Amino acid sequence: MSSLVRELMFWVKSAVVSAVLAFVGQHYDLLATLAVGDAKTAAGVLSQLSGTMLGFVLAALAILTTLGNTTLVANMQHTGHFSMLLKRMFGSVVAFGLVTVAGAALLFVPTLDIRWIYPLIGIAFFSIILLADVCRKLWLVLENLSIPAVP
Repeated sequence: MSSLVRELMFWVKSAVVSAVLAFVGQHYDLLATLAVGDAKTAAGVLSQLSGTMLGFVLAALAILTTLGNTTLVANMQHTGHFSMLLKRMFGSVVAFGLVTVAGAALLFVPTLDIRWIYPLIGIAFFSIILLADVCRKLWLVLENLSIPAVP
């Protein structure tokens, strides 16, 4: 199986799992008892948490770029794993950015329908799945990193 197909399967599986979780939440109407004010507060909190996680992913990206001259990163670039890690990190940044913007936008909607929260929850699940994968891969990079001693 080619790496492109594997990469596409990862993105599709992540999106499907997120959509199913959001659909289950909407189908069973898990937020039915939530008042509009509480829903806006939850959207704001989700927006703030996503903004924070976006910052963490960007910081991890900065750490990864400082390791660019190591043998491990050179080998990862040669095999294509480095570009896959970067794509997933940027995908995570975009997903967390969407949650941040959408959550902040819901704060300014005058009559918030609770059903509008479920797509936000779906995108949040998607970004969390991406973050878990990025953290796992970044941990493997840092665990296998050997930095030469400076004389």
